[in-house]
Amino acid sequence: MENILYYELATEYGPLYIYERYKNDPKQSREVPETREFFTQEEARVGYGTLSFLMNSNFKTVRRNYEGIVKEEYMTELSPYEFLDRVGGYVGTDEEINEKRKEVYRIFEMKAHKVGNDQIITAPKRLSQEQKDYIASKVLTKYLAK
Repeated sequence: MENILYYELATEYGPLYIYERYKNDPKQSREVPETREFFTQEEARVGYGTLSFLMNSNFKTVRRNYEGIVKEEYMTELSPYEFLDRVGGYVGTDEEINEKRKEVYRIFEMKAHKVGNDQIITAPKRLSQEQKDYIASKVLTKYLAK
């Protein structure tokens, strides 16, 4: 059985949504997970306190002091519901997904080329109650069909 952990990575350009896929229980095994960005499906290279995508767009996941003690965490684990709540506003139509995918690639490029932030970081789009109900009914219908 596959296990998936979901994360939000805070960056200077806005949040990125990351997931890690494990083949076994992540708490009981030492396997290296497959780590990807949600919208682009780009695989991350995991380093010591960093994630790197594509053209060396290297993002910090933690900030450490000189002794190596973590002072600030930039990558926070989310429950599946919290993750869906944050990304759900962008997965409605193909056009919305493509727009978000372009925005994420733009973040990768700006980080790789060390470009300053030229965009205001806004809060993630939230789902309305109708959207939540629609998505929940789709998921439940799939589940009940098995």
